[in-house]
Amino acid sequence: TTHSNPKRHVGQRLPSRKSVVTRSYSKVLPIDVDIGFIKRAGLSTLAAGLLLFANPSDVPRAESSSLLSPEDERIADMYDRVNPSVVNIFDAAMTGRGPVGSNSPGNGSGIIYSREGYIVTNYHVLGKLIDSVGIEKAKSLTTPISKVLILDKNELQESFDGYFVAADKPRDLLVLKVNAPPEILQPATFGDSSATRVGQSILSIGNPFGFEHSMSKGIISAKNRGFQSYTDSVIGGALQIDAATNPGNSGGPVISASTGEVVGVNAAIFTNTGDSVRVGFAIPSNTVKNVVDQLIANGQVIRPSIGITPAPATIAKSLGTITDGVMIQTVQPNGPSDGKLFGTRREITGVQRGDIIIKLNDSIIHNIFDLSSALDQLSIGDSVAVTVLGTGGEPRTETITLAHE
Repeated sequence: TTHSNPKRHVGQRLPSRKSVVTRSYSKVLPIDVDIGFIKRAGLSTLAAGLLLFANPSDVPRAESSSLLSPEDERIADMYDRVNPSVVNIFDAAMTGRGPVGSNSPGNGSGIIYSREGYIVTNYHVLGKLIDSVGIEKAKSLTTPISKVLILDKNELQESFDGYFVAADKPRDLLVLKVNAPPEILQPATFGDSSATRVGQSILSIGNPFGFEHSMSKGIISAKNRGFQSYTDSVIGGALQIDAATNPGNSGGPVISASTGEVVGVNAAIFTNTGDSVRVGFAIPSNTVKNVVDQLIANGQVIRPSIGITPAPATIAKSLGTITDGVMIQTVQPNGPSDGKLFGTRREITGVQRGDIIIKLNDSIIHNIFDLSSALDQLSIGDSVAVTVLGTGGEPRTETITLAHE
């Protein structure tokens, strides 16, 4: 659908990192006086001694760059480079943006995906509106569903109408499109999330509580985590991070502090209070790229399946001491696993548990999150080796050709 050019609104100038930072000196400096400053200024020992007792107003001021360590300077430069790729997103149905510092629904972050104006965010950021009309109907809307704030080259925020393109609710991802000038659209670079390592430094940029373009720093605490998303779906293979993540960060990037590449998209936090306790979950970039490319090209995600329905954990436990693997509740009739794998069933002797999936190709399956993550890396038509534990506990392997979910 072709839309008319939306009106743009120039917002408030953001503070620049390059502003001069001054340093105060007392008349008698402590013993740990900034020797680095004295050396950089080329002062003699005598001059340095006189400086200790100089009037503070006579002391030369240092620029911000001279007060940063090389590592801090590198991280700050990386923020300057990546920050223009991060946007602020508001539900168009909201009456105003709400006060900064509030936890307003329909407010989140997003990432510029291409110069064609595609924006990636979480489904749940705009989920209330999309759920009210349905995904298929939303595709035919000619009215915007959101406001998207983008930084221009002068660090001014411009507001654009965001139009719905497509969404994958099970993976909590949604694509918008804005009719913005290509020169202010700076796409983020997406890296290989499979190459990340536990302990590596990451950065998170977003709009927590409406505080725009805020950055926090942390590490990848764990990989291949499974979590229940805000769309009530199971997402596996996630990155667990300890960078501060709060409401409003959803849809924003998790960035490798080494390369500046996006390695994940913030999606959820674990908390008992609603605020960050530094346990956040990000959808890995490889999953994001796979999903978003399909949404842009086809308007939907064609996800592979082995044609089974996993049993909920409560049912699995009630039918035996299941501590590892995924128990099958039902097998799709005439599906790819029909006649090869067996679901939970009632027999003369009582209810018999289904096969328990413990391995998919070389991937060990501990839970439903692992199964979901393993299938995300495959394509329809692939042949996979599925290892299960039968009713008697004996392992067997079946070759199954993946079909449409």
